[in-house]
Amino acid sequence: MTIRIRITLWYMCLITLVLAILSSALYGYIFYKTNQDIKATIQNTVKGIKISQSVDFWNSLQIDVSPNIANNQVIIQVVDYIHQKVRYSRNLVEAGITLHYPDPSPELKLNYNKISVNGDPFTILDIPIVLPDRSIIGLLQVGIYTGKEVNILHNLLWILALSSIGVLALAFLLGLFVSKRALKPLHKVIMASNRIESGDDLIKRIPRGQPNDEIGLLTDTLNNMLVRLQEAYQRLNEAYDAQRRFVGDASHELRTPLTTIRGNGDLLKKLWSTITREAQRPLEQHHIDLSLEAITDISDEAERMTRLVADLLTLARGDAGIMMEKTNLAIHPLILEAARKANLLPRTVEWRVEHIDDLLPVHIQGDSDYLQQLLLILIENAFKYTSFGYVELSGLQKEGYAGIQVSDTGIGMHSNELTLIFERFYRADVSRGKTSGYGLGLSIAQWIINEHSGSIEVSSKENEGTTFVVWLPTITD
Repeated sequence: MTIRIRITLWYMCLITLVLAILSSALYGYIFYKTNQDIKATIQNTVKGIKISQSVDFWNSLQIDVSPNIANNQVIIQVVDYIHQKVRYSRNLVEAGITLHYPDPSPELKLNYNKISVNGDPFTILDIPIVLPDRSIIGLLQVGIYTGKEVNILHNLLWILALSSIGVLALAFLLGLFVSKRALKPLHKVIMASNRIESGDDLIKRIPRGQPNDEIGLLTDTLNNMLVRLQEAYQRLNEAYDAQRRFVGDASHELRTPLTTIRGNGDLLKKLWSTITREAQRPLEQHHIDLSLEAITDISDEAERMTRLVADLLTLARGDAGIMMEKTNLAIHPLILEAARKANLLPRTVEWRVEHIDDLLPVHIQGDSDYLQQLLLILIENAFKYTSFGYVELSGLQKEGYAGIQVSDTGIGMHSNELTLIFERFYRADVSRGKTSGYGLGLSIAQWIINEHSGSIEVSSKENEGTTFVVWLPTITD
């Protein structure tokens, strides 16, 4: 059952209840007023009747009724229980109607009765006639013909029933029409949603009407949901593409050392297999040199693979959302420790440390090991791409942030490359063979900065050098 039919049926039930209450109230009121008018007419007639009852010496009952009471509007019948005589009003005699009367009994009391005489309805009031000793000697019956009132009430009942049916039928049709118009925006929402679903096009939006009603709010909610779905779908596609490139680049980087290790292994296997077969042949120096060279190549490539796997593990932890354990750190000792370790890195240029004492009172919330790794990545990159001049580490400050600057006088980069250097496996030099590395260092550095709610600024010119500035939020007392 559609929501349109359900709304219409609920509407019909409500209208039916209202009509039933109103019709019952109207019929009950008219029924009550009609009965009251009938009783008032009978009571007014009774007030105009004069009855004098007496018992003579021979125990004969004498009942005198005022003759001017009988008329065509009411009927009167007087019963004499002593002589078993009945007196009628003129209209009863003319109509040939005899009213039934009860037998005398102590339980006989004033009472209204509805009776039918020859198929005609009457309302009768029975009034016992008693003597001073409370003995019942007669009965006065005053009635009125109620056929007109019964017909009016009967017709009223039919009018109410038929009008209620007509109103309900009209209400049903109007309910269908109104509910169709009211639900028309909802049908548009459904049709638009179906088009979006069938077309797999999350760029489409559901048209919104002018009224700011529930349908409009539903449309806004669905459109907002589509925006979030589109963003999530786009992020998922980007993540999938990045993962595919990442796996391809990692495979490419791992293939080279593995090929070297396998080639040197095959060389050693072939060399020493030949030496073993020719046991009587003396071991020559070039055999030893060749073996040591192959072993050295294997060791170097294994070390490169170890660094690559370590970098990949760090990035995988970042992608998995692993949280760093941050504590309150003084940034000055951290920079000094990184500068000390940088002295041990291979380099061909001057190494400078300047203005870090300005950061003596500064504290940050961070992880010491990861922050040192960040600084060593930037310093090692500067050494790697600087063949003359110097590399400098310095401290900066601005409101709410501590800055760590690493600058060099190396080969620099083109401005178009600055937006790409943080991508995984990207290398700014033209050939990956010019300098050692895999292009993962800056990706790790950016992840560490993001985890510390910081930012990084890069400026570079070709053949003039590059400057990295890391900004980290400070802790205020």
